[in-house]
Amino acid sequence: MKPLKKFGFLWSYSLLAVIVGSYYLGGPAWTFAGCVYTYGVLPLLDAAFGKDRANVAREDYERVVEDCYFDVLVYSFVYLQYGLLVWGCWMLVFDPMTLKQQVGLMFSIGIFSGTIINIAHELGHRSSRIAQVHAKLALLSVSYMHFLIEHNRGHHVHVATPLDTATARKNQSLYAFWWQTLIGGYCSAWRIEKGLLKKAGHQVWSRQNEMLWFVILPVLLCVVFTTGFSLAAGYIVWIVTVFFVAQCLIGILLLESVNYIEHYGIIRREIAPGKYERVNPLHSWNASQYISNLVLFQLQRHSDHHAYAARPDQVLRHFDESPQLPFGYPLMILMAMLPPLWFRLMNPRLAAWKAKAYSSEEIFKTLRQFA
Repeated sequence: MKPLKKFGFLWSYSLLAVIVGSYYLGGPAWTFAGCVYTYGVLPLLDAAFGKDRANVAREDYERVVEDCYFDVLVYSFVYLQYGLLVWGCWMLVFDPMTLKQQVGLMFSIGIFSGTIINIAHELGHRSSRIAQVHAKLALLSVSYMHFLIEHNRGHHVHVATPLDTATARKNQSLYAFWWQTLIGGYCSAWRIEKGLLKKAGHQVWSRQNEMLWFVILPVLLCVVFTTGFSLAAGYIVWIVTVFFVAQCLIGILLLESVNYIEHYGIIRREIAPGKYERVNPLHSWNASQYISNLVLFQLQRHSDHHAYAARPDQVLRHFDESPQLPFGYPLMILMAMLPPLWFRLMNPRLAAWKAKAYSSEEIFKTLRQFA
């Protein structure tokens, strides 16, 4: 990996810098800066810098994977997330703001909370105990801890099939998809956890059931924030409770919006009743816009991630053969919020993907280069 790209991953801190820096430089009037930066500035930077189709060379793979620089970046975000939540609470309680300014701060921090789920996503695919603990801490901050169960054992197993609640169907709007994935994903996590408990010989209603803890712990965290700042202020500060819930909701909906654009309409071929072809890099939408990939730790190279889930983010690859999104995630999310525009943009691309016929020999040749 070239040094320019390696240190370019420091751009992942840019949203945090914009949220906090703009507040101190411009005051409460700049609380919407995080929103403007994410959905206004980043798409412009993507257009200016173009796409990054370069992949880490095979001979450099182990060196890049073992470089602790990337671990420091990823793990630091978990602590920065909690620091930002405390800072946000402090500003809302002790710094005079209008209602509009309060809403702006909640939305900006909520967007950052959406990116912390991406960090949890990366850490949740690692097997080490320290990575798993940090993934749970990250998800605790946004009250979405069941994601760890459903994503790894549900979504990655059933992706691009009718069984996956995180795969959007053709002509399904983003708003209909939210209901599908929020309810379906939670129910799926419960089914998976019940199966694991039964296999281990534990009762569903026991302390071994992680789904129970995934409800209790976020509530306790909200109570701790509200109680702590209420004691500091000398009165009950309900704004802290509202802020905690709001940033959770915004972060969760942002994450599920990403799921929507990553898998819209793509279904694997059914090779036998209820059995689908193996997941490969042709089964997820891919985007290699340079700047937004740096900000999102290459999450947009999603095709490679689903084919090889254990591959760390810094070595995820771009493949021209994967179905390509026309823009990076920030702009695609805005377009998804306007269903007629989204369908007009994506349905022809989806039809082109479906029409692309591969013989078994061509598939073999294609997948062999992905290995």
